[in-house]
Amino acid sequence: MNFLKVGLLFAASTLSKLFAGLLIVKIIAITIGADGLGRLGQFMSLMSMVTILAGGGINIGVIKYFSEFKDDERNLNEYLSSASFVSVTSAAIVGIALYLWAEGISLWLFKTTVYGDEVRILAFVQFLIAIANLFYGLVNGFQKVKIFALISVASAITGSAGVAIASSRFGMTGAMFGLMWMAACPVIFLLPWFHLRAQFRWRQLMPVWHKEKIIQFGRYSLMLLVSVLTMQVAQVVVRNVIESNTDWVHVGYWQAVSKVSDAYLQFITVVLANYFLPRLSKIQNQIELRIEVKRVYLIAMPVLLAMATMVFVCRDWIILIVFSKEFLPMKEFFTFQLIGDCFKIAAYIGVYVAIAKAKTKIYIAAEVLQSVFLVVLCSFFVRQFGAIGATYGYCVTYILYFLIVSCVLRNYLHDPDAV
Repeated sequence: MNFLKVGLLFAASTLSKLFAGLLIVKIIAITIGADGLGRLGQFMSLMSMVTILAGGGINIGVIKYFSEFKDDERNLNEYLSSASFVSVTSAAIVGIALYLWAEGISLWLFKTTVYGDEVRILAFVQFLIAIANLFYGLVNGFQKVKIFALISVASAITGSAGVAIASSRFGMTGAMFGLMWMAACPVIFLLPWFHLRAQFRWRQLMPVWHKEKIIQFGRYSLMLLVSVLTMQVAQVVVRNVIESNTDWVHVGYWQAVSKVSDAYLQFITVVLANYFLPRLSKIQNQIELRIEVKRVYLIAMPVLLAMATMVFVCRDWIILIVFSKEFLPMKEFFTFQLIGDCFKIAAYIGVYVAIAKAKTKIYIAAEVLQSVFLVVLCSFFVRQFGAIGATYGYCVTYILYFLIVSCVLRNYLHDPDAV
């Protein structure tokens, strides 16, 4: 399969998820309004954390080792059974924690225990999410790009339809169930593929402890787990701060502008992950590395600035198309959010160097640092200026983050042993 065809298939997969996400936001905005979107943002953060924790965050490791050893039956079997062991164990731990602490989690997220039952249901649904994570890794690891794209598109359509029906009929609770359905529904497409088309048997997925293989998976999952958990916890705290100083409607405005950022930044991050990261991983010469990093900055930043400018100019239309008239007051949130977006991506280019060169400690420190900055600065500015202060805090966070990452990156590019 040539590069262009692969690229088009991944583009179709990414765009289907993007449009499905925007459609879901639109439906939720219409059915439960800004107040509901603000509350649902808390549940979205919980879903993001659970989606990673459920399978142990081993997806990248699964892709690497399955693609590397797909013709080595002995090693492949050990990696398959080890991946299954990690997934089942992680899902069991997460499920028990969610079920036992459901009221406490609901209280932390929503400042009420009303949604405890929904959290308990998620405790069972996340087993399906763990299976989906593992099987997506299998599809990618065996380089079934066409299957991956088709399943991604089908899951996006099926999942968004479920969210639309559930939220329109049952409001906030329905939207929560819809999000669970969207995360779990890939299983209905992945299991038939595994049974009919996969080149191995069910017994090869029996969970078995292989210490060396499990440690290898752990190294690949650590950075992902830290990244998702720190940022999602930070966002939950920021939403709680906004609600404490204003109300859930203003939380909804901040959630909405964050969703716009996520949507257009996804185009940049997909390119960085699928093009920039593999290239960096292959480069061993420091001079070539400096040239590549500089080249990416020269290409990515003008594109990002153009996209941010377009979003700012068209913000009124974006609000009406993606959300509803109820969200028009959020247009004042765009200015500092978009400035922060530019510094965020500028910093992330440097962070990708740490990922490519396996600088795990630096990456983890950077993730924790940005989360701490976000919580402290957003809390300060929200108390001073109200909900819009969250965008001030976001902007200052990524300016500081960029300056720190730039200093570390500069030192590494000139003396890799010093970092």
